[in-house]
Amino acid sequence: MKFRTLITILALSATTTGAALLSGCNSSSATAASAPSTTATLSDYFKSTDWVATHSSDANFVIVDTRSAANYNAGHIPNAISIPRDQFYFPRKVIDATTGKYKLQADNVTPVQIAYDIPTPAELIDILTRNGITPDSTVVSYDNDTSSYGGRFTWVLKTFGHTNAYTIDGGIDKWKDVDGRVLSTTAVTPTASTKPYKIASYNNHRITKADLAAVIDTANGNVTKAGYVISDVRTPSEYTGFVTTVTSGTQSGGVWSQSTTPRVGSANVGARPGHIPYDKFSDYESDAFTDYINPTTLLPVASTLQAGRNVKVLKSAADLQAHFNALGITKDKIVYNFCEGGFRSGVYTLIQLGLGYTSVYNYDGSWNEWSIQDATLYPVVTGDGRTSGQ
Repeated sequence: MKFRTLITILALSATTTGAALLSGCNSSSATAASAPSTTATLSDYFKSTDWVATHSSDANFVIVDTRSAANYNAGHIPNAISIPRDQFYFPRKVIDATTGKYKLQADNVTPVQIAYDIPTPAELIDILTRNGITPDSTVVSYDNDTSSYGGRFTWVLKTFGHTNAYTIDGGIDKWKDVDGRVLSTTAVTPTASTKPYKIASYNNHRITKADLAAVIDTANGNVTKAGYVISDVRTPSEYTGFVTTVTSGTQSGGVWSQSTTPRVGSANVGARPGHIPYDKFSDYESDAFTDYINPTTLLPVASTLQAGRNVKVLKSAADLQAHFNALGITKDKIVYNFCEGGFRSGVYTLIQLGLGYTSVYNYDGSWNEWSIQDATLYPVVTGDGRTSGQ
C-alpha cells in the first residue's frame, strides 16, 4: 500500500498554511502509522447522556447539535451550539478523466459534485474558530439516536487530531425520552476564538477512492487483497442495488426478496447501483444499534422526536465485536468502511477504533463518488453478495 506522510501542522493559520495543505489533506493514503492504542474503549469515542449532563458545566466544554437549524430551534440539549451537517461537509466538483473538464449532469450545464467531502484544513480552522472551539475544548456532538451526523463531526475532529471529541450515544432522543431531561429553545451564539484554531496533527482516519481501488485485485476477479477488508454499512437496498423487502433498522438476515428495478443510491449522472465486489455487509442500524430497554418495565422506550420508532443506543462492545468477527472484520485486518456519503461509515470507523482496531478508515466520498467512476478500475456488482459470494 502506498505510504504518504502528512507533515505535522504547526501554527497553522486559516489564510496561509491551511491553503497550502489543502491538496495534501484530501489525497492522503491510508496508513497505520498513527493508529490508536489497542487499549481503546468505546467510551473514548462515545459518551453517555449522563456523562454529558455531569460535565456540561465544565470549562471549555462544547456541545454541538448537528441537526438542521429548524430542529435545533425547536428544541436542543441545553447549552448546545448549532453546527448543521452542511457546515462541515463540502461538495466538490468532479473532473471527467477522459476530458480533463468538469463532469456535467444530463443538462450539460450543472457540474456533477461529490456531496460529502471532509473539510480542508483551512475550512476546518474557520468552522472551529468561528464557533469558539480550541484544541483544548472537549467537544461532544449529537443528532438523533443513531447519530450519523454527530458521528461524522466527531470523525472529522479525530481525523484532524482533536483528542477530546465524542459522540453522544443515543443522541437527543435518549436525553429527552429515556432520561426525561428538558430541551431548550434558547439559541446559543458561540463567541469566536481570538486566535485561529491550530491543527496539531493529522491522524489519517480517511481513505480516498484510489486507496480503496488499490486493494481490489482486478486481475483476479476483483477479490479483496489479503490483509484488507472492505466494509459496506448501508441498507439492504443500497447494498444489493435492488428494492428489497428488508429495510434499514430491521435485522437483515435470511434471503432478501428483490425486484427487477435497480435502486440507484446516488442521483449523480452515471451512478451505478450495487456494491463493491466481495465487500462485507452490515446494516448500519440493526447491526450496530439496539432498542434501549427500560430496566423497570423491560420494554423499549418510544421516541417522541421520531414517529413510530424506539430510542436506540449502541450495542455492547461484546456484541459489536462478535458481529465483526462473524464477517471476518477482525483486528488483524486493515478495514476500509464506506456507505453512501461517509456519514454512517464514519460512525462505524469510530466504533471499530473504540473496539481497539488499529488500522481502520472511512471513505468519505463513498458510494456517491465510487458509483460514477470508471467500471474497470472501480468495479460494482448487484445482488446479495452474502449468498452469491460476491
